[in-house]
Amino acid sequence: LPQMHILPFQIPISKHGRGFPGLLEAADKAETGKRTISGQWISDWKVWSQVAEKPLASTALSSPIPSIAARAGEKVIFYVHGGGYVLCSTYTHRELLWRISRATGRRLFAVDYRLAPEHPFPAALQDVAHAFSYLTSPDGCGFDPRNVTIAGDSAGGGLSIALMMFHRDHCMTSAADSILLSPWLDLTMSCDSWESNSKDYLPRPPRLEDKFNPISFYCSGRDRARTLARHPYISPLYGDLERLPPTLIQCGEAERLRDECLLYTYKARGRLSAVSANKLPFQASATVLATAFKDDNTHKESLQEPRVANTNKTTSKNPVREMIEMRRDKSRKQGGAACSVELEMFPEMVHVFQAIPFLPESSMALERMKEFLVRRELEMEESGQSPFSSRRGEEEEEEEDGEEEEEKSGSDTTVVENEEAKVV
Repeated sequence: LPQMHILPFQIPISKHGRGFPGLLEAADKAETGKRTISGQWISDWKVWSQVAEKPLASTALSSPIPSIAARAGEKVIFYVHGGGYVLCSTYTHRELLWRISRATGRRLFAVDYRLAPEHPFPAALQDVAHAFSYLTSPDGCGFDPRNVTIAGDSAGGGLSIALMMFHRDHCMTSAADSILLSPWLDLTMSCDSWESNSKDYLPRPPRLEDKFNPISFYCSGRDRARTLARHPYISPLYGDLERLPPTLIQCGEAERLRDECLLYTYKARGRLSAVSANKLPFQASATVLATAFKDDNTHKESLQEPRVANTNKTTSKNPVREMIEMRRDKSRKQGGAACSVELEMFPEMVHVFQAIPFLPESSMALERMKEFLVRRELEMEESGQSPFSSRRGEEEEEEEDGEEEEEKSGSDTTVVENEEAKVV
């Protein structure tokens, strides 16, 4: 479309990468310096023109490419496309990303991560980690992380959470917030809505022995998929949700991924609201919640005991890792997850309905994204918030009164009461 402004880019990966720790350490050390990661800047033409008139940000003065570097006060969206980890690219998502740019007034930095089966887990996570570092590094685009929002749809939504978990697990500065469109949060595909929401265009869950199974592709084969599918960086629903950036999730009531979005919000003690283009109240809320949280639900495991990512394969002591574990145990005793999540459910909508431009709900969803970002900007200005970092959260916890810790330590924090998932 003539209203789009598109600028492809290539991110060079230096020899031995950026020295990522934990799960990505071996892959980073294996980098030869001959690989690049591609992607595209995608924006509405008016947005790009307005941004180009601003001077360079102080954090981007040393950027090697000033034409795409951060501008003073500019907010940007780091976008991770969906496609089941095996399909799609920034090209297939151009129209959706352009409309997001037009609605929010921000440029989008969209990355083409490597796809399975040629490149199984954790290749995609390594690529988005490199791309985020390039976006926020002075030797890249020079954006302040507090001005970055991570966004993604479907598998890209799950990968976005995995990236934020990786940042938190290794005390790395992450984005200010995130927006997830119908995120794929559970690769075990065991939620009831995979079967009950048959009106969605997504196919029914494939059997593990099927030849074309994206889960097997991403997990390096059927045998590994049986256990690896519950890894927190693959299925964030089974992970630890503490100290993740504030998140807006949008999903459709009629989509197959509905229940895992509900369960994730419930586990994070988030808030559920219904958004309807005809302004009618969401009558399905009680029924949907009852289905997702019924007594014999297969996700008792994911709700009761967060799994901790195996982020360091070595057996030697790691002071940083020990500190993280100590703070995590303390946080669990004091009340469980501290993750701000808002789930907006759209009645009768299917998977990633925001990509269907003629739907009234699609336009409304984009407007809700803008409202979320504006609200987050005001909150950060009022609180003087620094870039979201797990290290900052740990320093704040150090200052807490010891008596408060004793009062809360006796409570059971592995199960969150149903009342915390509010229906608005």
